[in-house]
Amino acid sequence: MKRTRARTKPRRFGYRLLALTGGILMLTGCTHSSSDLYAEAQRANAAMKTEVSLLQVHIFDGDWDVIEYGDIAEACGSGYSFSVHRATPLGIEWRLPSKSVQAQANDIVAWLEANKWAGIVNRSYASEVGAVTIEASKPVAHIDDLLVTISAGEKSDAISLRAKGTCEPGDIDELDKLMFPDGFSGNTFPPTEHPTEAPKFGMATPAPTASPKS
Repeated sequence: MKRTRARTKPRRFGYRLLALTGGILMLTGCTHSSSDLYAEAQRANAAMKTEVSLLQVHIFDGDWDVIEYGDIAEACGSGYSFSVHRATPLGIEWRLPSKSVQAQANDIVAWLEANKWAGIVNRSYASEVGAVTIEASKPVAHIDDLLVTISAGEKSDAISLRAKGTCEPGDIDELDKLMFPDGFSGNTFPPTEHPTEAPKFGMATPAPTASPKS
């Protein structure tokens, strides 16, 4: 995927204004320190994972399958974003707590409403499909879109939670270097994780041992 450099609003300190011909001013200096970029990305990432984990515990207080850990920045219109994808365990016979797909969907919608999620949409399909999806968002938790897919099967039921983060300002290439100083060597996240475990940042390779310097 081709990435484009993010644009950030210039800060009012640390710059020199140079008067140029025709009244044009050129701004010089660093727009975003490395430590700020790393810390802000970490906060947004943790907020998103924490919010998703609360819904996970409500549905199933056990280990979930990790489909997409959520620590690799993706390019977006003005910077970067993260995505998280979790699913109920496929390796065991797991059943919907609410016994039916629609009853489970109603329960999740009620929980989302009680926890101040916005834009909640519950989509039901033909009975032979046996699946329902729910969409919602919570920008205050850095979640632009949450997609919940609920399905029933003969041997096991399943719920998938996929969250797309809000677009955060910052240079994605610089963030990649800060998160993975030795280079990205591929995903090494755990296959399962309990939602109450502390969110990690930089799981693909060891994250910086200390906050990056400006």
